[in-house]
Amino acid sequence: MIWFFIKKNFFDGWDNLLTIVLYNGVFLALAITGFFTIGVAFNVNLLLGFVVLFLFLCLFMIFVFAVNQTTAKYADYKAPAIKDTFLEIPLVWKDALLLSIYIVFWIIIGVYVIPFYLRLGNLLGLFLASLIFWLLVVVILSLQWYFPIRAQLGDKFKKAMKKSFILFFDNVGFSFFMFLYSILLLILTVFSMTIIPGISGFLLAYNNAFRLRLYKYDWLEAHPELDRKKAVKQIPWDELLAEDKETIGPRTLKNLIFPWKD
Repeated sequence: MIWFFIKKNFFDGWDNLLTIVLYNGVFLALAITGFFTIGVAFNVNLLLGFVVLFLFLCLFMIFVFAVNQTTAKYADYKAPAIKDTFLEIPLVWKDALLLSIYIVFWIIIGVYVIPFYLRLGNLLGLFLASLIFWLLVVVILSLQWYFPIRAQLGDKFKKAMKKSFILFFDNVGFSFFMFLYSILLLILTVFSMTIIPGISGFLLAYNNAFRLRLYKYDWLEAHPELDRKKAVKQIPWDELLAEDKETIGPRTLKNLIFPWKD
């Protein structure tokens, strides 16, 4: 399943390369504009700086949510128009605001609370700092699934967040794989100056991973008579992925670069 995910994600990214580059360009423009605007705001007033920082974080997150809805459609072999992405903005801004607050909360915990406990210099402080650190690890790994759940299941913030934790604990190994895969995407993003795969590529990858992972739960639901622990090890991935494999079909390097010659 993992190899097919990598293959499918690459082909979906290639087929939608131009729009992915376009959306990443918008992300880059927002980041540059925010960087300079926030810098000016902090020079004027500390409080103003934090307010402007939070506003830009919300604006950035709103566009992330909108692009996330689009990449979910890419993962489902659809080709929405660029205007459809911007039409998503009125539908996602509330969840984007809530997630921004959620992220800021955990950043504060990581930056200020963990060092505070470490400065206590005793076993209790070390224990509490370690506990919060591992809690942050769980939050980060669970948060990977929030965006695809939000896009593909349509759940609002609280319900989608709850399901992201459930999905993590039920797929710990695959969640760690996706984290490592995202590091690879990050390296490629740095070398390409954020253009490819960029944030859009990250969102596409997680939407693809979640879409394929849902087959597991569809199959388990269709076989309630099986013991769940044993059934998980018997999931017929070849059978479940057959339709997707047929949709993608055999593709060569020539087909990727010169599709009109086939």
